[in-house]
Amino acid sequence: MPSPSEPQRANDLYATLAISSEEARTGTSRILTLPDGRQLPITLPAGVQSGQQLSFTGQGRRRDDGTYGSLQLTITVLPGPPPGGAPGLSSEEAVPTLLSGDRLQLAAPAALASSLPTAGQAALSSSQTPASLPQTPPSPSPSWPRSAPAQRKSASSRRPLWLVTTAVLLLVVISSAALLEQHLQQAQGQASATATSAAATAFVATRQADGQASVVAQATAAAQATASVIAANPNPYPPGGGKLVLYTPLSDAQNSIGWETSIHCTFRSGAYHVVSQDPRYFDHCSNGISYSDFTLEVEMTIVAGDQGGLLFRGADIGNNRYYLFQISTTGIYTLFAYTGGNQAEELTRGVALNYQRGLGQTNLLALVARGHHLTLYLNHQQVVAITDGHYRSGQLALLSVPLADGGQPTEVAYRNLKVWAF
Repeated sequence: MPSPSEPQRANDLYATLAISSEEARTGTSRILTLPDGRQLPITLPAGVQSGQQLSFTGQGRRRDDGTYGSLQLTITVLPGPPPGGAPGLSSEEAVPTLLSGDRLQLAAPAALASSLPTAGQAALSSSQTPASLPQTPPSPSPSWPRSAPAQRKSASSRRPLWLVTTAVLLLVVISSAALLEQHLQQAQGQASATATSAAATAFVATRQADGQASVVAQATAAAQATASVIAANPNPYPPGGGKLVLYTPLSDAQNSIGWETSIHCTFRSGAYHVVSQDPRYFDHCSNGISYSDFTLEVEMTIVAGDQGGLLFRGADIGNNRYYLFQISTTGIYTLFAYTGGNQAEELTRGVALNYQRGLGQTNLLALVARGHHLTLYLNHQQVVAITDGHYRSGQLALLSVPLADGGQPTEVAYRNLKVWAF
C-alpha cells in the first residue's frame, strides 16, 4: 500500500463512512453531499467489511477540462447496533453527509448522525435513492487503460478540524481498538477450528488510526493457507519452491476475505467478476496485499467483451506505477510497464498458441516474479520471459480490459487464486 507521504491525485476525494456492525451484516444506504452541492446516494451490500474501499468514478473534484476525479470511500464498521434504534432506516430518515473542501467529514450511522451538526443538509426522498451505486462517466484519456485511484490521503493536504470532528475521531479510535481485538480473536479461533480443511484460510486484519493525517483509517490484510493446503499445492512453475501464502477459491466473500466489492468487483456464480462498464477504461480489483518475489496462478474466463489479465508489483497504483499484462479472447497478449501519468512502456507482445480462444473459455494464467526476472505462463506453457527493473514489489490486482480502439464493456471471471512467496 502507498505510504502516507506518497502523492495522490489532486482531483480525488477521500472519506471514511462509519456504519454499525448490524448495518454491515444487513446492508444499508447513505446520501453523500459533495463539495459542489451534488448529492450521491450509495447502497452498501450485506456483508461489507471494515477497511473495504469503494471507488466512485466521476464523483471527485472538477478538473480544469470539465471532467471529475474519483471519490474514494473507506468503510469503518463500528461495534454494536446503530444508536437510537434498529438498522435499516428508510431513505426519508437518512442524513446526508456533507463533503467539504479537501477532506470528507466522517459519516456516522444514520441514527448517530442525526445528533451531530448537519446545518444546511436535508434528506433526499425515497424516489431519489437508487437500487444500485450510480456511475458518472469518467473523463476521457489517451488510449492507455485508466489507472486505479490512490489508496490514502496525504498528510500535506489535510486541514484543521474543530471540536465536532475531534469528538468523532476519538470515537473512531476507541471503536477501532475494540474492533481490532475482536478480529484477532475471531481469526485465531477460525484458524484453530479449520486447521484440517483443504479450503480454509486464516485472516488477520489490522487497523491503524492516524489523527493528524485525517480520520480515514487504512486497513491491511494478510492471508495464509493452512498446513494441509500448503502440502497439497506445491509450486509447479520453475524453479519451484516458495511457500504458499494465499489460496482462495474466489467463490464468495466468505471464502475470499479482503477482496474488494463494488459495482466493478462482485462475487457471482462461484467466481470473482471484474467488470468494466465503460469501454474506454479498464477496471481492477485487489485485496490490497503487496508481494515482492512470488509466483501467482489463477483461472481466468472472459465472460463478455475483450481482455483480462493481471496488474502486479503496483508500487504506486494511484499514480500509474505498475506492470500490466493483458490478453484478449484471441490469445494476443501485451506486457506494459506504467511509469507515471499516462506514460506506459510496452515491454513485449505476442500470440499464445495454446490459448483457449473465445468467450466463456477458461485459461490458467500464471506469473513468476523474482528480482528483475518476469515470466508469464498460459495453461502451463511459457509465453513471456523478460528482465526489467522498473519495480521490485507492490500490490496485485485482477483486470477487465476493453480494447483501446473500438472496445466494448468487458467482464472477466476469476477462480482459484494461489500465491507462493519466496
